[in-house]
Amino acid sequence: MAIQIRRGTQKDAQMGRRLLSIEIGLGLDDVDSLWEEIQGYVDVLLGRKESPIDSPYLAMMEVATAYYARAQEIDAKIHAAERQGAIMRGSPLYRFRTGELRAFIELARKCADLGSRRLSMEDLLERQRYEE
Repeated sequence: MAIQIRRGTQKDAQMGRRLLSIEIGLGLDDVDSLWEEIQGYVDVLLGRKESPIDSPYLAMMEVATAYYARAQEIDAKIHAAERQGAIMRGSPLYRFRTGELRAFIELARKCADLGSRRLSMEDLLERQRYEE
């Protein structure tokens, strides 16, 4: 039985050079703009649009994690504005935070978990192939 040695190449690397190689929104905008941004993320996570990264293994986890982080950033910015008195209870941004944003955060978290399980499964299968 001959042992084959496979050397990794730049093409094999799945990670980008930046911490997150996915373009996400910036700052805190009006409710309609934030909803449009979140809806675009939902479309990617549910497969209606192409993923911003082309990786059979990392796409789900990496994209969902980036979108989850952006949603948490929006949530934190709204909380900070509430604390400063700029956003009042019952205002459109408050309702967005407690409604659509909260639902999206849960969706993104579940997708990140699913992506992590897919990576674990692929790692297990790769180890089994290697051991054979």
